[in-house]
Amino acid sequence: MLRRLLFFPYQLCLIVLFLLLGVSWGIGCYFASRFSNGEDRARRYLVHWARISLRLARLEITVAGLERLDLGRPYVFMPNHSSFLDVLLVFAFIPHNFRSIVKEEFFSIPLLGLTVKSSGQIPLDRNSPRKGLQSIKRAAELLRRGVSIVVFPEGTRSPDGKIHEFKTTLFVLPIRTRTPVVPVLIEGTFQALRRGSVLLKNHPVKVTFLDPVSADCFSDKDRALYAEKVRRRLIESSQNPIGVGKQHSDAKHREFSHN
Repeated sequence: MLRRLLFFPYQLCLIVLFLLLGVSWGIGCYFASRFSNGEDRARRYLVHWARISLRLARLEITVAGLERLDLGRPYVFMPNHSSFLDVLLVFAFIPHNFRSIVKEEFFSIPLLGLTVKSSGQIPLDRNSPRKGLQSIKRAAELLRRGVSIVVFPEGTRSPDGKIHEFKTTLFVLPIRTRTPVVPVLIEGTFQALRRGSVLLKNHPVKVTFLDPVSADCFSDKDRALYAEKVRRRLIESSQNPIGVGKQHSDAKHREFSHN
């Protein structure tokens, strides 16, 4: 109880700092996007924002599986999602140039909307199949240009920390572009920052890049099978973290710790 009371003022200061950081970086993203190659510049601003925010949070973060990625080719990265921290982790540690598919509602939020728009993120209207198809087409064009795509296939944050059903429509994107899906297992963020809370808990976090899952043997009609294959890969890895860890060499296993 005493430890919590002493930690509470730090939490309040952290919230204020995070808001100020978000505002300043959002403005920076907008101005960066006004120059040549603006979307890439703005995305790099978001990467720095995510890394600094995680440093302020003082979380013990382990990143594994980077050796499984080919930096010379694009992927569709699909992380599980249970906390706002997942967004920071995605921007901070995915080593590729990428754009993310995000809910259209974010684009109408003051400043945040300006930030995601100026950095080239892709809006997804879940209530309009026509607009949703346009978003998929835009993402496909980026993949063909060598830019990776990040999408949270559950569609929203998990209410209980478990991996829930995937939105199968999203799997049309890797199928039509023949781009492998990289399942990204994020563990510990549900305990560190639960949905609806603004107070962090000091809980270890791990990000694991699993083996890419090829799209070559799937067609549009098989998207549900593809979605379930990726989902099962994440679930099995979350249930066997020791087995997953054994597949990595120590040289490829990084720790991002601020304790």
